Amino acid sequence: MIRLMQASDVSVVAKIERLVQSHPWSVKQFEEAVSSYQSTVIEQNGQVVGFCILQPVLDEANLLLMAIDPTQQGKGLGYQILDASLNMLKNNPIQIFLEVRESNIAAINLYQKSGFHQIDLRKNYYPNPNGTKEHAIIMVKTCTDDFAELFK
Repeated sequence: MIRLMQASDVSVVAKIERLVQSHPWSVKQFEEAVSSYQSTVIEQNGQVVGFCILQPVLDEANLLLMAIDPTQQGKGLGYQILDASLNMLKNNPIQIFLEVRESNIAAINLYQKSGFHQIDLRKNYYPNPNGTKEHAIIMVKTCTDDFAELFK
């Protein structure tokens, strides 16, 4: 089941984030995301196993954060929550933007499957635990008239 994130989900979502990110969001950032952004969660057997946070801005949206619990990855849940979250946007965005680590091949493949493509590279953007930095791939999904119909 995919639904809007609630305040009661924050501790689980923050835990998932800590499992998958070397520089995770704080609990406070997740608390703010519940009311400030379009935040969704995906459940399996009544347990939150992933989340997606989108920031709608006029006729665009930014995918700020998305993660699936490592024990649940590879089951298509990332595609499901991304697709559902995009369909829940109410502002009829023309373009949806995101940034992803250059080494995160699984995420890049997911985003490409969802219709995103690379438009730029932000060099030395993401810090690594060893002190080096990694490039961010900037991707966009441009909504066609057919896709925009999903938002009505």
